[in-house]
Amino acid sequence: MDTVWIVVADAARARIFTCEGRACQGMHESETLSHSESRAHNQDLVSDRPGRSWSSASGDARHAMQDSTDPAANERNRFARQVAERLKSAHNDGTFKKLVIVAAPSFLGALREMLDPTVAHSVTAEVAKNITKSTDATTLRKHLPDFLY
Repeated sequence: MDTVWIVVADAARARIFTCEGRACQGMHESETLSHSESRAHNQDLVSDRPGRSWSSASGDARHAMQDSTDPAANERNRFARQVAERLKSAHNDGTFKKLVIVAAPSFLGALREMLDPTVAHSVTAEVAKNITKSTDATTLRKHLPDFLY
């Protein structure tokens, strides 16, 4: 029987559930990854405010410069990379054959970009929902298709 991993994630937490077969029997949580920096506010993630610059060579008005990147997006991408690396390692070890991803829509996009092509090939279903706070496997199972592959 093929082992299925179900990753339930958002930008700050990823829960990994395992089960066996197409009908996903005996689902249980096997691992949790967390990234507390994704819960921080932008002002807590940057060390300083952006500088100020002159509007033009002849003008005397000054304007605040904008950040070149969004600190929260950087942390989300950093965690997506961490989750993708964990999935790649497990896939290379043969820990799972099929993968189902249930993630908040913005994190799902970031995770898709970070997945190794061989791992992406093992993805059989994606659900764009943030249900990381669901407490048990029974609640999670209600959000999944009847057969996972």
